[in-house]
Amino acid sequence: MLAVLITSVVAVVASLYFVNRSASGDLANKVDEYGANITVLPDSEELPLTYGGVRVGGLTYGAHPLTMDQVALIRKIKNGQNINRVAPKLLQLVQVQGVSLMAAGVQWDQELGLKKWWQIEGRTPGGATDVLLGSRAAARLGGHPGSTIDVSGQEFAVAGVLQPTGSQEDDILFLDLATAQRLWNRQEEVSFVEVSAWCSSCPIEDISAQISTAIPGSRVSALRKAIESREILVGQFRLFSIVISTFMVLAGCLVILASTLGAVRGRRGEIGIFRAMGFRKRHVIEVLLLENLVIGIAASLVGVLLAVLVSGPFARVAAGVSGVSAPRAEILFAAIGAATLLVLISTLYPAWVASRLSPLVALRKV
Repeated sequence: MLAVLITSVVAVVASLYFVNRSASGDLANKVDEYGANITVLPDSEELPLTYGGVRVGGLTYGAHPLTMDQVALIRKIKNGQNINRVAPKLLQLVQVQGVSLMAAGVQWDQELGLKKWWQIEGRTPGGATDVLLGSRAAARLGGHPGSTIDVSGQEFAVAGVLQPTGSQEDDILFLDLATAQRLWNRQEEVSFVEVSAWCSSCPIEDISAQISTAIPGSRVSALRKAIESREILVGQFRLFSIVISTFMVLAGCLVILASTLGAVRGRRGEIGIFRAMGFRKRHVIEVLLLENLVIGIAASLVGVLLAVLVSGPFARVAAGVSGVSAPRAEILFAAIGAATLLVLISTLYPAWVASRLSPLVALRKV
């Protein structure tokens, strides 16, 4: 009975730990995927222009545009496996139907993968002759999904219109990067790059430093707002997971303690015989600890194996975790060791109670 109880407690606690661990890692990765957390800009000098203490603009000089070859170096850094999305952009002011607009050449797969919050009316753009209009840009041009517009002498199909985002993206016309480079005679040129990196195994500051080393003459900035939001969200979830796991461990220990105390009361006669045969108090404690040690190791092993089997499906169904990773071998051994240690700790008080039983009182139970 005690073995079944320990197995159940270990299976429940270990399952919750494995689910919390998978959910925490999955949440961290999803937060990292949601937008850029690093920007790469051409290095330049800026001279601010003021008159009477009022800033009226600035003059930028010494800027050297980035190239596609430099963009490719981002995925070759030491922690290149941490790079999720690399979204280069080429900006140009264009005239469309007599309206001045900012146009941005993008790589559709990288840009759409980076901007997961975009809601598009119409179809998703993906071709060399597709354009995507921001909400205000579409209103100014009178464009709608399925219409056509002329950009720099070439006709494009409006694949879709962005729902309002509340940012500058509402005023921008998006088109294919390679097409934009050819139209504007800016082959291989890039205005700036947005990077989405997974930060769970490498600090974002280290990734930024590696990109800066790989692309000399660039300004690499980690977006502090994105980093702080990630740390707050993931930190709160981990704290919640720790609290839940702690309560489950304490509840498991109390259940094992109560069960062992019940077992001791039921074995008063047996313990009395041991005491009458000359067993000292420490001998009784050692016997009970050894028994529960053997039971604890076997039950913990079975409980952890059950937890491994059920935690994956449970994490997918109950917690919505998409990427469930199997626990490493060292974590499994640590879980078995920790569970066995908790069984022994929970046995200490019942063993002490058993050792204090009087042989005379115990022998009456025989």
